[in-house]
Amino acid sequence: MIHYRNNGIGIKLIRKKVTKEDHEERAIYWQITYKRKSVLYFTGRYFTAGEWDDILNKQLRKHNSIKETFQGYFDNTLRPLIDEFAINNTFTFEALNLKLTRGTDHLSVNNAFQKRIDSLKADYKIGNASIYQSTYNALMRFKHYKLIKKRDDKIAFVALCIKKKNIKVGKNVLIINEKITFDEITPQFLNECEKFWVESEISYATIGIYMRTLRAIINNSEGEEPYLTGIKYPFGIERGKYVIPEGGRRDIALSIEDIWEVEDYETDNHVLTTARDIFVFMFYCNGLNFGDLCRLRYENIDAPTEEIIFQRKKTLRKGEMPTFIYAPLLPPMVEIINRQGNKNQHGYIFPFLNGIEPLDKNESKIKKQIILALDPINSSLKVIAKDLELDPNLSTSYTRNTYISHLSSELLVNPIVVRKMVGHSTKKDVTAGYVNLTAKKRFEINSKLLNPAKNYSTININRWVAG
Repeated sequence: MIHYRNNGIGIKLIRKKVTKEDHEERAIYWQITYKRKSVLYFTGRYFTAGEWDDILNKQLRKHNSIKETFQGYFDNTLRPLIDEFAINNTFTFEALNLKLTRGTDHLSVNNAFQKRIDSLKADYKIGNASIYQSTYNALMRFKHYKLIKKRDDKIAFVALCIKKKNIKVGKNVLIINEKITFDEITPQFLNECEKFWVESEISYATIGIYMRTLRAIINNSEGEEPYLTGIKYPFGIERGKYVIPEGGRRDIALSIEDIWEVEDYETDNHVLTTARDIFVFMFYCNGLNFGDLCRLRYENIDAPTEEIIFQRKKTLRKGEMPTFIYAPLLPPMVEIINRQGNKNQHGYIFPFLNGIEPLDKNESKIKKQIILALDPINSSLKVIAKDLELDPNLSTSYTRNTYISHLSSELLVNPIVVRKMVGHSTKKDVTAGYVNLTAKKRFEINSKLLNPAKNYSTININRWVAG
């Protein structure tokens, strides 16, 4: 559609494929080439291979506005810059970046987000990248809402956002592509954005995360100057600035008796029994989160201490000493591995990531699979909660909070010990170095969580240790 060259500088639109079997929506980029080097600039658009082929090769009315947008940006922004560089023979990618991101009054929030997301993915920081992607998607929905003229259409769009707010992966994700410039990010814009997100039933805690993520983009903490400064900077506590909501932590802890009720829940429905078992295992396994549960491998089982030893994915940092979590392998955990675990004992304990090697290059695939596996489990937990008349919002997130709450509030375990059990940092506590827990002590603590009215099986775990 657009393929232009001048004095060795080339411009074209490309759709960046990830795999040969490429059926998902992928980002569309402007590819600038010079002296065999190429740099990609995100357009803010995503299309499947079929959609992109139609745009390039068919004259469909529904694609007219898309083509006009691409052509307009090329005619009004890219081509004049390239021609100027070509005439003066002064082209460098650094000079182009300066023109595109500093030399106009229409700085693109879209490009800044995509640059940060690509950087995080390149460092295999998929969790952080997903936060930036979620924030970007939420901003796009708000910008689209602002552009809707009719009140009824606005109401319908809010309803659609509510319906799809928890869909993070797959074809049913609500993806909106609009353009936002940094000049648009004013306190009024942010206040209206917050109001829209509240109407879309997004919690204040999540809104706080989104706003802090946007602020990080504006501050441009990767070594360059902020995109907005001085009177244009929208955040602050001064009058006329936007104040990010705190959105306190919601109480999502159950009582230990409620945990036992879930553990005793009986059903013939295989999906519900899987959700029950995974929930109970997560609680007894020091309240580990679902992502870490999916990553557990049989080699994490240590036979001499009868513990599962692992690291939280969230706390892994390059160049830092690893922090290990030691979870005593209690009888109900052994029973659950017997029911739900892989029979092949040289890979993952649970089958959610089967077929995906635990390599950095597979992190994006792993993260996506974890999200896909989590949704039916959380949906099933809400069915169980309804049957047992427990909190209707029950999810896997309750296990960690319940574990910490019970150890701290009911068993009155030393806070340093609690932090060590769940993998929280103890760096700032000088006394933490003197607290060294033995396997026996860890087992003693977690054994107090077991239901005294329940008869557990005792099973030798040595056969699970990967050779």
